[in-house]
Amino acid sequence: MNHVVKKQQGFTIVELTLAMTFISFLLLAIALAIIQIGSIYNQGTTVKEINQVSRDINDDLHRTIASVGALTLSDDYVLRPSALDPAGGRLCLGTYSYIWNYAEAIANGNSNVTAYQSPPSGSPVNEPIRLVKVPDPAKVYCAKTGSGAMAYTSVRSADVPQSKELLKAGDHELGLHQFGFRTPVPVPASASDDATGQQLYSLQYTIGTTKISALNDDQSLCKSADLVGADPLYCSVQQFSLVVRAGNGVN
Repeated sequence: MNHVVKKQQGFTIVELTLAMTFISFLLLAIALAIIQIGSIYNQGTTVKEINQVSRDINDDLHRTIASVGALTLSDDYVLRPSALDPAGGRLCLGTYSYIWNYAEAIANGNSNVTAYQSPPSGSPVNEPIRLVKVPDPAKVYCAKTGSGAMAYTSVRSADVPQSKELLKAGDHELGLHQFGFRTPVPVPASASDDATGQQLYSLQYTIGTTKISALNDDQSLCKSADLVGADPLYCSVQQFSLVVRAGNGVN
């Protein structure tokens, strides 16, 4: 009588080890791909938001500056507390004034940061000013006392309802890192017009995410991924420039 011996087929330890190693590498590759896709998506949405905000700011500033009379930079453009170490500044144009705080000053709790005397309706009590447009025909926000201090260190309660924040908090926390307003350098021959009193001005500003540790010393660039504090997933900074003509009066 013949007996048929059935052999049980299975995987050897070596085969199982190789299979598990392959699956592990496959899962790792998928995870890295997901992280990379997430990083690209986050960067893309942040850049999109920065570009949209900058377009709105450019349009607003261009319209306002183009409609004002002659400016005096020493009086109408003020960095506070000083140009050497500013926490923010003011640009007073006669119809509106623009008041801003730098993201680093807000993050560090700088005592020179301009605040609201009372918060806008619906805003948190401690919501900081980033870049706000305030009706100011008398240019009071650039006025100084006899001692050289700012006449108004905060946005007056009466002006708060008409104030407009141009750098609202969105899906990504954005802040202003630099804001400069000056005559062009070098000055072109067409920079001024004696007949109309018009003058060309150069405006440069930098907008980006507000995690200061992820930025370089002057907040103009994000740190490279190999540096301490870098945040390649979210960090984004962009610089913008605009040339505008102001002074619509006739001498």
